[in-house]
Amino acid sequence: MAHRPDTGASPARGEAFLDIRPLLERSLGLGAALILFALVLITCVDVVGRYFFDAPLSGAFELTEVLLAALVFAALPLTTERREHVEVDLVTGFLGPRARQLLSAFAGLFSAALLATLAWRLASHAIGSFEDGAVTNALEIPLAPFGFLAAFSCLVSAFIAFLRGIQPPAPSAHHAEESAL
Repeated sequence: MAHRPDTGASPARGEAFLDIRPLLERSLGLGAALILFALVLITCVDVVGRYFFDAPLSGAFELTEVLLAALVFAALPLTTERREHVEVDLVTGFLGPRARQLLSAFAGLFSAALLATLAWRLASHAIGSFEDGAVTNALEIPLAPFGFLAAFSCLVSAFIAFLRGIQPPAPSAHHAEESAL
C-alpha cells in the first residue's frame, strides 16, 4: 500500500482510531531497522572473518537467530497496521460491497482473537523463561526479553486487528483500495 499523504481531511471510515502509524514507525519501525542493520553487520563480520581470517564471529548463528525473531515480531504491528499481511482472495470478487465489509470485519476480529491468544501464550512462555533463567547455548543470551517482545508485538497487532474488526473500511473505500493495487 502506498504512503498516504496527510491531506488534513478526517480519516476514512475504518481508520478513525488507527492514526498510530507515525508512533509505530518511529518506535517499532526504527527498532526493526536497527535490528536489520545489526543482522547485516553480524553477517558481514562473520563472512569476512570466516573467509579472509579463518576466524568466524563466535556466536553469529545464535545472534542471527534471536535478532531474526526480534525483527519478525518488531515488524508485526507495522505489517498489521499497513494491511500488508498475505491474503488469499478467492471469494470476495463474487461478493457485494456489504458482504465484503462483513467479511473484512470477521477477518479483523478473528485475527485479533488469534493474535491475542498468541500474545497470551508467548507471555506465559516468556515468564517461564524468565523464572528458569533460560539462555542461549553458546553466548548465554537471556531468552525472556525476546519472548516479552513477541508477546507485546502480538498484543499490539491484536489491538489493531480488533479495531479493524469493529470498524471495517467502508465498502466503496475497500473496493477502491483493492482496485488501486
